Parts: sequence; structure tokens; C-alpha cells
Amino acid sequence: MRHRALAPSDRPATAVHRIAPTLTAVCVSVALACSASCAVSGDPSPAVTDSAPTATIRQTDSTGKKLPFTTRFPDRWSANNDGTAYEPCTALSDTELLASGLDPKSVSDAAMANHQTARGCSWRHSGIRLSSIGQITGNKPTFEERMKLRSNFKTWWDLTIGGRLVMVDPDSAASCTVTVKSGRSPVSTIVTRTWNAPPTKELCAIAIDFTRRTIPKMEPSAPS
Repeated sequence: MRHRALAPSDRPATAVHRIAPTLTAVCVSVALACSASCAVSGDPSPAVTDSAPTATIRQTDSTGKKLPFTTRFPDRWSANNDGTAYEPCTALSDTELLASGLDPKSVSDAAMANHQTARGCSWRHSGIRLSSIGQITGNKPTFEERMKLRSNFKTWWDLTIGGRLVMVDPDSAASCTVTVKSGRSPVSTIVTRTWNAPPTKELCAIAIDFTRRTIPKMEPSAPS
């Protein structure tokens, strides 16, 4: 499929539907950052209570790096999001997050239920009201399915970063999603600013920058 590249002079559409609510409409927000509703796909298990022991629950990524929070979900990593070993929550150090304009202490897990598809984190921008970056991965929809879903959108374009195809999709006047493939799964970076948002292309530039910083941490993309 051939994709239309957006010329710099093109005017962005005033409204673009989100690509795939099952993945990108997950709560990448924190309390001050996102007004979108949450969608969780997969087959959630019964809720885990606060009294559930966490000592036996996995708290580290595939390299042994500890999550920046304590998860109560035994199946945070599951068959719904095992297409890549890449873990958005541990990819960047606090120093690297600060260099991206984010507050490391504001980290929030994307997981809202056990065994959900979306796996990742969000962070608030330092000193910017109602502004956040979230990065998530999940097996469905696949990277290739996302490319097909966006084919009828008025505003979208592609980039190449580190030899990888990167999809840039303005979701609305207040958000932009940038997606790259790691292993067998897409990794999406979502920038949301619900107060005094700049032009959409500026939001996309922030998402592209964060993607550029994290791509070196990702495993190579697998063949389709």
C-alpha cells in the first residue's frame, strides 16, 4: 500500500479519529494530563485487591530492571503484550526523562486491570499544565493493521528513524500518536496536552523526539 506523505505546507485536519481504541485510547494519562476515556482490551482477570501480596508478583523487565512502581497485577506481562520484550516504563533513566522535559516522579502505569493488552507508562511534563507523554505496547492491533486503519485519514505521514518506519498520526487538536515496530508489536508514543495546546505539529514533534530517544532501546522489528 502506498501512503501519502504530508507536505509541510499542508493544513492538518481539525479532527482525526484515534487509530485503534483497543490500544491507543488506554489511559496513558495521569490525573492532570488526559481527558480521553480508557479502553482495555483482552480478557481481564478479577480485580487484584490492595491486600494481594506483591512479593510473588513480577516487578522487573526482561533485563532485570525494576519497574518505577510496584505493580499489583500478576499478568501485567501476558500473551496479550508479549510481542516485544521492550518495556516502556524502564527504557529511559530519570536523567533521560528529565532531558525529555518529563518529571520522573510523575510516572503512572498504563495497567488498569490484570491481563490487559496495553503495557506501558505515562509521565507529566515538568512545568506544563495538563501535558503528558505516554508510551505503550500491545500485540493488537498489529503495526501492519494500524497502517491499514489510518489509510483514510486526512492527516498522517511517515518517517524513518534508525532505519525503521515510523507512523505519525495527529489524533486531535490536543494529541498526537507516533508508532514504531519492536519485535512483533507496535510501540506507540502519545503526547496529550489538554490546556493551551500548541499546533498539532508541535505535539507530534514532541512525540517524535521521545520515540527517537527510545528506539535504540527497542529490539529489531520482526518480519511481517
